[in-house]
Amino acid sequence: MKGGDVSLILMDLTTDDAGAYECYVVQKGANHSNTTSLDGYYISTTYLTVSLRNHNNKIVVSGDKSTATLECQAPNSNDPIIAALWIRPDLKPEYVLFYLDDEIDTDYQHPSFKNRVDLKDRQMKDGDVSLILKDVTADDSGLYVCYVDQRKTKLASLNIHPIRITYLTVVPPDQKKITVDSGRNIILPCRVQHTSFMPIITVVWKRADLGEECVLSYPYQRFHPKNQHPSFKNRVDLQDRQMKNGDVSLILKDVTTDDVGAYECHVVQSESFDWEIVSPKSRRISTIYLSVVPSNKKFIIAVMGQMVTLPFRALSSNNPIIAAEWSRADLEPKYVLFYRDYKLFPDYQHASFKDRVHLKDRQMKDKDMSLILKNVTINDTGTYECYVAQRGVNRRKRASLDSYPISTAYLSVVPQSQKNITAESGENVTLTCRAPNNIIITGVEWSRHDLKAKYILWYWEKEFVPYYQHPSLKNRVDLQDRQMKDGDVSLILKNVTTAESGTYECCIIQEVRDGRKLDILKTDPISIIHLKVLPPGQPGGHGKDGTVGLKVVIVLSLVSFASIIYYIKMTQKAEGEKKRTTQIQPSTKVEPFLRPTHPTFRCKKPDALKTDVSSQ
Repeated sequence: MKGGDVSLILMDLTTDDAGAYECYVVQKGANHSNTTSLDGYYISTTYLTVSLRNHNNKIVVSGDKSTATLECQAPNSNDPIIAALWIRPDLKPEYVLFYLDDEIDTDYQHPSFKNRVDLKDRQMKDGDVSLILKDVTADDSGLYVCYVDQRKTKLASLNIHPIRITYLTVVPPDQKKITVDSGRNIILPCRVQHTSFMPIITVVWKRADLGEECVLSYPYQRFHPKNQHPSFKNRVDLQDRQMKNGDVSLILKDVTTDDVGAYECHVVQSESFDWEIVSPKSRRISTIYLSVVPSNKKFIIAVMGQMVTLPFRALSSNNPIIAAEWSRADLEPKYVLFYRDYKLFPDYQHASFKDRVHLKDRQMKDKDMSLILKNVTINDTGTYECYVAQRGVNRRKRASLDSYPISTAYLSVVPQSQKNITAESGENVTLTCRAPNNIIITGVEWSRHDLKAKYILWYWEKEFVPYYQHPSLKNRVDLQDRQMKDGDVSLILKNVTTAESGTYECCIIQEVRDGRKLDILKTDPISIIHLKVLPPGQPGGHGKDGTVGLKVVIVLSLVSFASIIYYIKMTQKAEGEKKRTTQIQPSTKVEPFLRPTHPTFRCKKPDALKTDVSSQ
């Protein structure tokens, strides 16, 4: 407390910390006549307002004469709201709306907002001080700041922090609109009349909400990065740096949802007519509104009968989730699961998902909206989307559920593939594995249970990675098709030995990009093969499921059959000679029978011999 500094540090602020803080001190030997129950001097009172974490919100309104609602929620407090204030800092006067003593004070209001603004709820229930702006025009585009006063005494001005900052963009009816998926490159077209009498001196691309900073500045055919917004560094270029035929279109690479906004194309041209030179002026040529759809689609491969987690996560926010839906557009009804006000509603659910889906976390901590799907079947293959509505973000519970999904997952269910293969030592063996042909495969992993940390084969971006391979398999494994056409990722195992007996698993690896974020996804095994390698010459080797062993049995059986036939013929000859001697009339019958795996051949001898011969 050097120099009498008794300042308080308050960490990890929440909106519940808002309020009036009073400072008291007790000094040794001081006069205690002005003390409180704390027996100390009152020094000062500081009113703390905690801003919500939803600053820099963007609202887009299409077309003139529409109505815009700018949301604002006061911190939770037992103190009533004395006054509410909305301002536009770029205007003079800056006041959009000033609400005091249950009425709107128009004395300080900017004239452009007269009779066009109001509070959504003049009673301000639950701290709702949202602003309604009617008959919007392009001039209403700008930054709006919301203040409230919840102090117990009225003040002439609201010298407190803003609790909500919103940028409103009003798209004129004739303005171009372009929608693109996140992560893609996009061209924003702009063309100006260009002749030798009107050369282009400077091209500037701006975005209304960036203030003085620009998207791209190109004076005298050189890029000028000084005033460029950092988020566009190395991401923008002109489609034609020579600007032939007046083409000054902008290329924007790797777009994200942060790139949403109204882009303006400004051009400065030098004009000369009849030897008279006109001072160059900047002109706005076109305005394009860019809308970016979140492209956070994930590809998940599962085997029939498995339990699968479909990962979804809502945007980080202090606002609670009031409704959510998980759906598949190709179904009717489309709902996989529907949630509202902390309850699940199975009545809306598609019958095929009954008793098979539930939330990974019913409390949805950290906005985890992941869905668990049990006992998957081929019919579960499809695109799953998650929509969310959060209190304070959109007052209408259903509103944001009709907007873009917060996340998309594609699930591909493949049949259970388990095979038993038997081979003889020294042979080459193909272990089959096939992925769905509608996905992009980045890598393949073949592993064997007993090898632990090492792999049979690791194939990444069309190259083998030998570092992870078990040394005993070096130069003895390959993919059947390195191009992996039609999802074929089968493994060729050369010159097998008995040491290669074991259970082999095939997994697929994918890259999933969301804007500049890259996810690496690895599937569960989509093929499991049990390989048994026999020593050379042992019955049961060569081939699949012991088929070679079967061939050996059949050959041996045929040899035995030939011996039996020879024996029968010789016996019949002897019987014939005996017949001529004894005049006995024999009855001869031969009945061969063949079983699928263990053939049995029977031959009935003449009754006089009373002998049966059989062989297996």
